[in-house]
Amino acid sequence: GGYQAVVSTQSRKMKKLGKKVQHEVLKQRQQDKKQVMDTVKKLRKGMTDQEDIDNFEINEEEEKQRPLSIKEMNRKRKAKESKYGFGGKKKYAKTNTAESYKDVSSFSSRIHSKPKKSAKNEKRMAGKPQRPGKNRRAQIKSNKGKKK
Repeated sequence: GGYQAVVSTQSRKMKKLGKKVQHEVLKQRQQDKKQVMDTVKKLRKGMTDQEDIDNFEINEEEEKQRPLSIKEMNRKRKAKESKYGFGGKKKYAKTNTAESYKDVSSFSSRIHSKPKKSAKNEKRMAGKPQRPGKNRRAQIKSNKGKKK
């Protein structure tokens, strides 16, 4: 019991510490972003000194995390299209065209002319007579009653 309590208090403390650190990191990021945006705004308006321009640095790490360029995006797009095919219209993709309707190369009379085998057909063919319908059963029942 005591060990469990110690472990749980330690984990709570670690969680609080982690939250505090995360909060500080987020705060720092917001400050950095605000500073960069202010500098950019000044640069656009031309209200900045040479010192501010010299101090305005973009980290190389941040630069490496930039989004893909248009050429790179096109390369990825081409690779995906060659792998999966171009998106195109999906709505009428499975409807027959005049060419596909006339094309009977895949049709085989050997396969398509036979009646399909299904569980129902198998049962019928097995020789067991089909159960008579409701009216027929009622008729048979009434006939049996008359014979007695």
